[in-house]
Amino acid sequence: MRRYDLISSLVFLVLGLVIAVSSLRINVGTFRDPGSGLFPLITGILMSIIAGGIFIKSFLQSISKGREPLGKDKRLWHNKSVATVVIMLLYAITIEWLGFLTVTLLILFVLFKAIGGLSARASLGGAVLTAAVAYLVFKVWLNVQLPVGPLGL
Repeated sequence: MRRYDLISSLVFLVLGLVIAVSSLRINVGTFRDPGSGLFPLITGILMSIIAGGIFIKSFLQSISKGREPLGKDKRLWHNKSVATVVIMLLYAITIEWLGFLTVTLLILFVLFKAIGGLSARASLGGAVLTAAVAYLVFKVWLNVQLPVGPLGL
């Protein structure tokens, strides 16, 4: 793997450990009676485990294969990354105005189609499925108040 994988996985490993340790200062509670620190603790531990695995894999591959060049697709990756950040900013700006379900469907469709390179049919299906699951989890199961747009969605 690339040197960037080593660096980014190390950053996420440290960040996960900081999150896990910081969450211990908050009331963690138990699984039957969770406190406000339980979710950050689990998130930090899982983030550290995944990042540690990626770091080890990248380190072992870099030893066995040597360093890989970035290749010709560096500019393409950079453009997609910038586009994704811009799209996520648009999501944050428009969610209150257009509503959760409407903006989520549109943004996911654009991400699947433009960034992911999927077909229009697969992008639409993925957007609908993902938005529906997110709506069910947050609105129905967790009873979170989501922004409602002019269409009532």
